[in-house]
Amino acid sequence: MKIVQLCLAFLPLLDGATGKAEDFAFENAPIHYSSSQARDPLALLGERIQAGEPLLRGQSGRDVLHELLALLNVPEASQVLVYSKTSAQNDHISPDRPRAVYFSENAYVGWVQGGKIEVITLDPQLGAVFYLVNADDLVPGKSPTFERHQSCLNCHAGGPTAGTPGPLVRSVYPSATGLPYFQAGSTYVDHSTPIADRWGGWYVTGNAGGEEHRGNCLANEEANSRIVLHSMIPNGKPVARLDGLIETKPYLGGGRSDIVALMVLEHQVHAHNTLLGANMSARLAIHRSRQLLKELGGSEADGLTDSTRRILKHRAEAIVKCLLFADEQKLPVGGIQGGAEFEKAFLAGARQDQEGRSLRDLRLYERLFKNRCSYTIYSEAFASLVPELKTAVFEKLLGVLNGTDRDETFADLGQSERDRILEILRGTLSDLPQSWHQVAVKSH
Repeated sequence: MKIVQLCLAFLPLLDGATGKAEDFAFENAPIHYSSSQARDPLALLGERIQAGEPLLRGQSGRDVLHELLALLNVPEASQVLVYSKTSAQNDHISPDRPRAVYFSENAYVGWVQGGKIEVITLDPQLGAVFYLVNADDLVPGKSPTFERHQSCLNCHAGGPTAGTPGPLVRSVYPSATGLPYFQAGSTYVDHSTPIADRWGGWYVTGNAGGEEHRGNCLANEEANSRIVLHSMIPNGKPVARLDGLIETKPYLGGGRSDIVALMVLEHQVHAHNTLLGANMSARLAIHRSRQLLKELGGSEADGLTDSTRRILKHRAEAIVKCLLFADEQKLPVGGIQGGAEFEKAFLAGARQDQEGRSLRDLRLYERLFKNRCSYTIYSEAFASLVPELKTAVFEKLLGVLNGTDRDETFADLGQSERDRILEILRGTLSDLPQSWHQVAVKSH
């Protein structure tokens, strides 16, 4: 049993709401987020459907989900289950009928029984784009309709997402119905969050190494304004599957809500938001810089203003800090343990160097990954960085790895690990600057 004292401040249901869509900076030039045509994977899929391809014509929402995951290259084994009412489809969500979330390097898909399918995919120019697929209103022989939903920005474009459209992972105190006690606060989770604060409102299968957490629990308000968490699992013991606790047959991933998948998801969301936020900031700053130079009678050949260069430097440092797990929460001494299904699916997407090493190699004790450079460096979010920002990131990252940049932020990275990361990136990332191939590793 876990207890938390009620906070005095009240957080509204749509916490993170930041106002009307037109108030966001990314609605201005050069981005024009809402009015620009998206070219993300789901938008392109929609064009194929409009051209007559018989896609997503399953007889049920589950059938549509199964095909959609395959088309977006999202593994079913990535499934995690969330039972808190923190979605646009709260009426369909409860501890008995959790929402399933699936993810890949470039997409997030949410599904509730009897509801619509929620999708976030990455666009080269717009970043994260939000859709609702109308899988709750199927017509035999026809593909479901789907559309971009700007209302998602009420929650998905605030402080927790770096002021940019992006995904979120939250830990709350869920009541017996799944509705959170928002007055008790909530936690936006990333790889720096202590285990004890994670997974409120989420099912967790696997072993957390003896660490207590908020997963698999329901909360209720007791005397003296206390919120008390009670485990739904007898004695709060780790479980490998959720069969017997909920009806698992409707879910493509069965009764799994893998602890390793949850931790990978939390890191990936943080990395994507860092990359997307930095890129939006850089694009806006560069645009303003060029506009200013133009007003002063200059041209693009005159370069960038000093303030823009400072923004690029600051954002590049934040990206490298995230990519290298500089503030990662240390894992329990005994490590964590998930199921084989997610690990197999996750490693199937690895880019390996000539020695078979990859940035997806899991460690699961002390830290999540063996080689602490995020695999999101291969994602659309990284590939889409504007050249000025990507150059600054590569310069900072190379300096940290080869030791010429002695930033104490990365003191926990030993030289052998830095060399491994350098070699893996050389062998797997095609657009590295030539300078990366001219540096000798130090531990050989």
